[in-house]
Amino acid sequence: MHKLHLIPSDAADIRIAIAGMGKMGNFHFTALKQLAAGEHEDYYKGGISEYLTKIRIVGVCDTDSSRLEGCGGISRFASIEEMLDTTSPHILIVSTPTQTHRQIALTAIERGIHTFVEKPIVTSVADMNELLNAAQKSGIRIMSGHIERYNPVSIKIRSALRNADPPAQEYFFCRTQRHPSRITDDIVIDKVIHDLDLAICFFGNVIKAQIADIKMVQGKAYEVRILLEHRQGTKGSCFVSWLTDTDAKKREVEIFQAGRKWKGDFVAKRLWVDELEIKCEVDGMIKPVNNQIKDELVDFIAFCIDSVPLQGIIPLLSIDEIAESAKWLENISNMVLKDIAKI
Repeated sequence: MHKLHLIPSDAADIRIAIAGMGKMGNFHFTALKQLAAGEHEDYYKGGISEYLTKIRIVGVCDTDSSRLEGCGGISRFASIEEMLDTTSPHILIVSTPTQTHRQIALTAIERGIHTFVEKPIVTSVADMNELLNAAQKSGIRIMSGHIERYNPVSIKIRSALRNADPPAQEYFFCRTQRHPSRITDDIVIDKVIHDLDLAICFFGNVIKAQIADIKMVQGKAYEVRILLEHRQGTKGSCFVSWLTDTDAKKREVEIFQAGRKWKGDFVAKRLWVDELEIKCEVDGMIKPVNNQIKDELVDFIAFCIDSVPLQGIIPLLSIDEIAESAKWLENISNMVLKDIAKI
């Protein structure tokens, strides 16, 4: 058993570096600046606020130097190794393209740096196990950024239905938008991962997955419907599509449980039960309108600090659930590739 090396509770500052300063990297950059400036929520627990004001962004890294121009006086780097060795951060946030996640995360983990990686953390079980083993050996925390976990709709549904008796019978996720030109991942890696993770969050482990339908554009999957079955007996589907004529994003779920219909809109952050709208609020846990990036960062920072009150807080996302998502993401990706080969 390797010793866990958490950030000392009496540390003068909490040093954080960011790898990748594209859209998501900038979101994290802004959120960290807000937290350091004292922009906190009253539902933050364990006295975390006193630590958040100690946040210091010590370095930003991107191979495209133009993305670093708006970072003020913060040290800028083109090399991840140089940034980590020069700035010695407690925490690294990885918001680079998915195919770079494994190597960048390992580079940080091997240096004893707690590592937060944007979704998906990796796309294979082998890579996931490699990161887990490296993190255990180095005694550090790793986590993946599943932003929809921190949507008030998700938190309300999980709190109401995760252990419902009887469990939900059926659900339908729908997530559509135009194809973002900045996205290089396929639709399974970029979009399915959101609802796959939420399905695991709401209904527990998956035991079966099947591709029900797939549509292609220039040899690439642009629309997929996936059927899932959970160990507790719940069945459902995840529909994702880049084939839409509107600029509006649609991110919704319908759940049927004990004769009731739950409908959630993740964009509007609104929730209905049998057509009656209910507040997306869980006392002491979430507000109906929140900054999901800030909330997930606070969760991870608290996870990394050597404080008894903070270590007693359970994050909204467990490493076992991240591994479960990685396993089924790989399985579903392989199924899609097999279906594409048949076309």
